[in-house]
Amino acid sequence: MRTLRVAAIVVATACTAPPPPAPITSVLFPAGGEAYEPTVAIDPANPDRLIVAAMNGMPPVGKSTGIVAWSSLDGGRTWQGEALATPRLPGSTGPQVFGADVVAAFAADGTPLLASMSGVGESMGVFLSRVPGGFGSAPAVPVFMNSRDSATGATTMYDKDWLLVDRAEDSPHRGTVYLSTGALVMAALPDKLGSPWQGPLISRIDLLASRDGGLTFGPPVTVSNDSAFSAQLAVTPGGALEVTYARLVDMRGAAMGVFHRRSIDGGATFGPAEPVIVMTGDTLLDSPVLASRPNGSLLACWSQGNRSDDRSNRVRCATRPAGGRWSPPRPVDPALPLGAAEAWPAVAGTDRGWYLAQFVVAEARTEFVLYRSTDGAAFERVSVLGARDSVGLAHFCTNAVTPCRRSRPDGFTQGDYTALSVSGGRLAAAFVLPRVLVPKPDSGAVHVAVMPEPASAGKQP
Repeated sequence: MRTLRVAAIVVATACTAPPPPAPITSVLFPAGGEAYEPTVAIDPANPDRLIVAAMNGMPPVGKSTGIVAWSSLDGGRTWQGEALATPRLPGSTGPQVFGADVVAAFAADGTPLLASMSGVGESMGVFLSRVPGGFGSAPAVPVFMNSRDSATGATTMYDKDWLLVDRAEDSPHRGTVYLSTGALVMAALPDKLGSPWQGPLISRIDLLASRDGGLTFGPPVTVSNDSAFSAQLAVTPGGALEVTYARLVDMRGAAMGVFHRRSIDGGATFGPAEPVIVMTGDTLLDSPVLASRPNGSLLACWSQGNRSDDRSNRVRCATRPAGGRWSPPRPVDPALPLGAAEAWPAVAGTDRGWYLAQFVVAEARTEFVLYRSTDGAAFERVSVLGARDSVGLAHFCTNAVTPCRRSRPDGFTQGDYTALSVSGGRLAAAFVLPRVLVPKPDSGAVHVAVMPEPASAGKQP
């Protein structure tokens, strides 16, 4: 594989007792391009082995020209990367239209997996790429393909895919690859990726399962059709598949609540929807994320605020113990500086506790901060993994649906995701900051911070 331009820096960490281990942080972007919406995965069988991927470009302020990916065999000290072979239908020709929403995982046999949206000519949809060798030669399986109803003319477009491999020791479905996506039914495709679609507001979550490591998939299952979007997946003991999703209220992705469904038969059927949070008044949400711990507990977090005001953005979380009910939502950082906003959470769980990473955006500074918690009720700050003193509330777009993302030429949009992976005693976080001091749409670079899992997050209760 050819080597992409990579810079490595060491980030100073916050002082706690005991002091957290210092992360190794690398800055990754394709030569001559930019990187947004990162994903990161640690190989559970070998924590020195990591993969990172992102899209090259940022819709709707620019154009995504595909997916770029990197791998490390030494715990994040060095990286090798190249463009992912364009996922396409057999026989399709023409240039790639777009690539987006990449999610990384490792199959049970150690093969890296990358789910992503891709478009070549008129053939657009969600694919799963298996990477037994280099990213540039990875074969891809079409999983969900956009379609047009010949009678009504309505187009079904698949967006916001999510990927998970069942690794529960006691699961009868161990090794199953689950891939979900949002199915948006619209009168016509939007002019460009990231723009709102034309009504009516019809959206559902579809799921497919593969029992052979992502080579083939079974029939699709509808998880929820109640204006559902942006699914997140987790597995709890016994192989229960847990799914959270947002319920949309508009064509830009703002939602009025987060809901949870469970499957105990490998994704074949799902139980009733259980509300995690339902908004009232002028408060809406986006970016719901989900994680599980080996004890069966769940942590769901999301961004919420007045969706006409980026500065109102806050992250809230709820927990669900095994066999229990969802807690009321709680703040992540009660000591948030006056006037600061929170944005773009990512979560992970281990037998030591919960980990959460998010942007904290003040008037003239943006930080990406790692927190930990023993129970999900109270979080403590572990480390600042990256920061920009020149980028604050005047420039940083804190969510996907305010005007900042689409109409501000000086706004910095980091994409729709940050990423967090913890496995084998190692923690890796991926997030985007601008490469230059003055924000502009083509300045995004992925920062990857890798560190030993902090030892004092608490033992599993």
